[in-house]
Amino acid sequence: MPSLFNLSLIVLFATLVVPAVAIANPPNEGTLASPLSNEEAWKRLPPVASGGDAGKPLPSWARMLAGTLPRTTAAFLSLDNAQRTRSPLDPKLRARMRWVSAHINHSPYAEAVAIFDARRAGLDDAEIAALRAGDFSKLPPGDRAALEFARKMTEESAAVTDAEFANLVKAFGEKRAASMVLLMAYSNFQDRFLICLGAPIEPGGPLPPVDVSFDPNALAPKGSPPKPAPKTPLAQATGSDQIEDAPDWIAANYNILQDRLENQRRRPTRLRVPAWEEVIGGLPAGLFNRPSLVVWNRVCLGYAPELAVPFELLMRTAGSEIGPRWDRIFGQGLFWVTTKAVNCSYCMGHCEMNWEVAGLTKPEIAERSKLLSGGDWSSFPPAEQHAYAFARKLSRSPGSIEDADIQTLKQDNGPERALFIALNASRYHYMTRISNGFQLTLERDNVFYDYYNVKPPTPAASEPAVALLSDAECWKRMPQAVSGSGQPLPSWAKGVAAQMPRTAAAMLALDLAQRTKSPLDPKLRAKMRWVIAAANRCAYSEAYAIADLKRAGGDDADVATLIGNSGNWPEADRDPLDFARQLTVSASTIPDPLFAKLRERFGDKKVASMVLLAAYGNFQDRIVLGLGLPLEEGGPLPPLEVEFAPGALQSRPVLPDQKKLPRAIEGGSTVVEADREWSELPYERLQARLEGQRARTPRLPVPTWDEVKKGLPPEFAARPTRIVWNLVCSGYVPELAVPWSRSTRTHWAELPQDRVFEESLFWIQTRSIRCNYCMGHCEMLLEVAGLDKDGVADRTRRLAGDDWSSFPPAEQRTYAYARKLSKTPWDLTAADYRTLEKDLGEGPAMSVFWWLCRGLYMTRVSDGFQLPLERDNVFQDLAKAAKDAAQPKP
Repeated sequence: MPSLFNLSLIVLFATLVVPAVAIANPPNEGTLASPLSNEEAWKRLPPVASGGDAGKPLPSWARMLAGTLPRTTAAFLSLDNAQRTRSPLDPKLRARMRWVSAHINHSPYAEAVAIFDARRAGLDDAEIAALRAGDFSKLPPGDRAALEFARKMTEESAAVTDAEFANLVKAFGEKRAASMVLLMAYSNFQDRFLICLGAPIEPGGPLPPVDVSFDPNALAPKGSPPKPAPKTPLAQATGSDQIEDAPDWIAANYNILQDRLENQRRRPTRLRVPAWEEVIGGLPAGLFNRPSLVVWNRVCLGYAPELAVPFELLMRTAGSEIGPRWDRIFGQGLFWVTTKAVNCSYCMGHCEMNWEVAGLTKPEIAERSKLLSGGDWSSFPPAEQHAYAFARKLSRSPGSIEDADIQTLKQDNGPERALFIALNASRYHYMTRISNGFQLTLERDNVFYDYYNVKPPTPAASEPAVALLSDAECWKRMPQAVSGSGQPLPSWAKGVAAQMPRTAAAMLALDLAQRTKSPLDPKLRAKMRWVIAAANRCAYSEAYAIADLKRAGGDDADVATLIGNSGNWPEADRDPLDFARQLTVSASTIPDPLFAKLRERFGDKKVASMVLLAAYGNFQDRIVLGLGLPLEEGGPLPPLEVEFAPGALQSRPVLPDQKKLPRAIEGGSTVVEADREWSELPYERLQARLEGQRARTPRLPVPTWDEVKKGLPPEFAARPTRIVWNLVCSGYVPELAVPWSRSTRTHWAELPQDRVFEESLFWIQTRSIRCNYCMGHCEMLLEVAGLDKDGVADRTRRLAGDDWSSFPPAEQRTYAYARKLSKTPWDLTAADYRTLEKDLGEGPAMSVFWWLCRGLYMTRVSDGFQLPLERDNVFQDLAKAAKDAAQPKP
């Protein structure tokens, strides 16, 4: 591959060749769309909200596109203006980079605009001549590296090395390096679309960017779920398609491509992936109503929102305008072909995810990918074959697109659909250049269910991870009930009771409180519980929430609205349901204004009840998912009215003894797979986050102990607490907080485990979901267990890294299990739990599992209220209280 320093030879050759190409293949003026007059184009465009350029001359490509897609045209103009006027890059360097890309792509229109922008930025005739000659010898080293980056990103974006990108960051900083990636993405998108349109340069020469702001509502600021895609079975391959074979195409077969996808999942992104709370501050209100799980979004929007937001609006606008007339399965096929043509594994993985959202099963996705990766496309209709071949050609050699290619598209699809194909096939080069430029880490989960707010399919039922007791055996093992004994029991009680019968009894009391004693309106409570279950993909809890909704007076129409498109939720429900969902999927990123809005509407007690409901739902769903529990025969069951004998459940504080302190292993090895983003938050940054949490203002005032103890049973009010978590929960909703405390105390009393190990597991969970308050509590409890401050720092520093070799293999596997249970509980399998049993033993495995599910209650409360972390070790009080409680009474 040629370097930048002999680019002058390429330019000289291209100068000789391009005119000949232009003569043989004149611009396809008007072949895809005829240009409107300037006046007519402005009439078609959405209303202008602000800006002085309304009515001024529009570029030819905008006049050609506006006839069919006026809203998309407006979004495209906004993106073009952002790229040409708001980039953090030096305007001279930006124009030079834009010219390099346009020249390599053989886009005379874009070359002319780049020269126009270069002159506007201050380049003189000599500098323009040097640019056209490919002579960059007088430029600073950083600028030369940037132009070499532009060349490689255009010719073969996957070939950019980590070292080259790191040099750009060193020379220009992260924001400008990111802006270079977004510039190359835009260039390779726009160049291809200009070529497809055959857009002519304006008679008076290139135009300046159009500086207007269109009506925001016209640019689809809110994403909408795509329509269900019809599935047409693929035909049997005949061995004879209509496309000329490309030997290099079949060299990378399906298995090789799947290996590349797995490598991309393990690939570290070249820039740190920002947390959503870092991203959201730079975005316009309403663009994202919940955190995005897509790495692509976090990086682009996090580092260069001024460029990334206009592209996001373009995608959404085009999707809403084209969507009703577009076949999503076919569209992802075009994208898949593009990703293979430019060797973009991240985007190829996204194609598979989007096919799944569109309704294809994993075997159907594999079949389609295998066919497209091979040399026989005869299973696809001829029109699709031609379109795939067009996308491949546009990817590899955009300058070779001919009139005949465009005419074939039109003959196969009609003018309108041909335009859509050309626009999307061009746009995919924005996506791939972003992905390859940053070398984004491919997500393991399908993040597009969340992006489109579409409910994923319920996984097929499997055998429970543990044997379930019969109702009779479960009642026999649990503590004596003074009323309500003998009723049918939920699966989770029969699963837990085999090892922890007292804890199972406490869970029944907790479930009864949550379902019958919450201050929330029962219908709203049931709806919120369904949203939590749906976000966790827990069909069992979804069924229970719907049953509770109907028991509260909801009808079939209420259920249909709830489980349908969230855009159709009643206005009165929208904020609390969105709050429940955010508390489930990304609790640490909930904006303060949403909580304040709920508080103003519902009051302190009810908004606190919402937090405790989400905490309970995230605890219970993981119990169900982790044990693979089935819905009961005849279920869902009503709340179980049962009362256990006095003293059956633990009310006094308890803190198990720590037998001995663990030591780090020397010369061990890490036996679990690294998490792609784990080490992106090193120990030092985690400590800085803890300090920030100490200074946090809570979302509700923290009650005093004198205020709290008035609402507590005597055994809970006997000793004051300074723990903010306890003061807030017990102060605002004791009817829900006390049953939870009884459950946790009963668990600790019934089957205690090593406390250093337990708190290390909880630390893993707090890191997984970024809960600063609970992480600080882990450090305090490790100290109470016997570690000194240096020991706590050493242990958590090791846990924060990717090297876990200093921990025993069984512990490592349990830490990995804790991470999985915290982040993707729907992926838990019976095999995962049985590994836990094999490593720890049956009883300890159940105790640790319950402890881990408990952790998701604790963190949801902490993040929901955004509790300020105490500066003193408040658990020393608990240790003393537990010690006193253990002393025999005189």
